[in-house]
Amino acid sequence: MKRVVVIFGLMGTGKTTLARALGEALGWPVVHSDAVRKTLAGLSPTTPTPVEFGEGIYGEDFSRRTYGEMLRQAGEHLAAGENVILDGSYKRASERDAVKQLARDYHAAAVFLYCACPLEVVRQRLDIRAKDPESISDGREEILEAQARDFDPVDLTLPDIWGVNTDRELPAVVEKVKYLLGRMDKV
Repeated sequence: MKRVVVIFGLMGTGKTTLARALGEALGWPVVHSDAVRKTLAGLSPTTPTPVEFGEGIYGEDFSRRTYGEMLRQAGEHLAAGENVILDGSYKRASERDAVKQLARDYHAAAVFLYCACPLEVVRQRLDIRAKDPESISDGREEILEAQARDFDPVDLTLPDIWGVNTDRELPAVVEKVKYLLGRMDKV
């Protein structure tokens, strides 16, 4: 069965790092929200866009466009018989529900990996990212709290949402996710 794997959570929790590593390990394409968002805005993915939380290209309307475009791209991959990884905050339950519907439409399974790690690790990562000219993310510490308050609840008791501790070594996290995805084939 084809799969859509959504790697989501707060900024700085390692979503993009995990998405890239998992995509490489499995040979699956990855659609990154930051790259899609900036492309839609006519910007290079590495162009810094430090706006206030929920403003500009990070406002609700632009976010709907971004996640709509990600769904469209995911649908193309599924239609071609490919699995796909989606990387973004997916802070709205409605965004997650739209992926579930897309998966049903293509007779695929949707799996959500909710990335989390200690706050001090998030802060360190955001500080490192702020100094990286190749970073495509605009996430930064001064808007982290606002994003956390604005994040729709995540029900980790649901069978399609897996909590992932991204404070562990990346190879161990990737192997654990690959193992869990492999177990899905046996069910």
